[in-house]
Amino acid sequence: MLMNNSLLVFRSTNVHSLKFKVPNTANAPKTIKLYTNRQALGFDDAESISETQTIELSPKDFEEDAIVNLRFVKFQNVTHITLFVVDNQEDEETTQIQQLIFIGTPVEATNMNDLSKEEH
Repeated sequence: MLMNNSLLVFRSTNVHSLKFKVPNTANAPKTIKLYTNRQALGFDDAESISETQTIELSPKDFEEDAIVNLRFVKFQNVTHITLFVVDNQEDEETTQIQQLIFIGTPVEATNMNDLSKEEH
């Protein structure tokens, strides 16, 4: 997957960490700004709007079992995440991410009115 700016849509979720798989670390992201619950965010907005969190990645963050922890309290009830890749590990022009996994739990609210009674 190639990306410089990407919007991901979730059902309401609490996200606590990320896991990256990259084909090579030279093209792997170094600095990423994350924005939550913004549906329309362009490149100009990424410069002027305050991000939810900035993460600085190092080559060890792309090892097989590496997990990148987020500030959990800032990623509650997330419905949209926008990632803005600022730069790459070795200043390569193109960012390459083979797989990006968001780790968290869904926010589930059960509406008792939606449950029907079974008749015996």
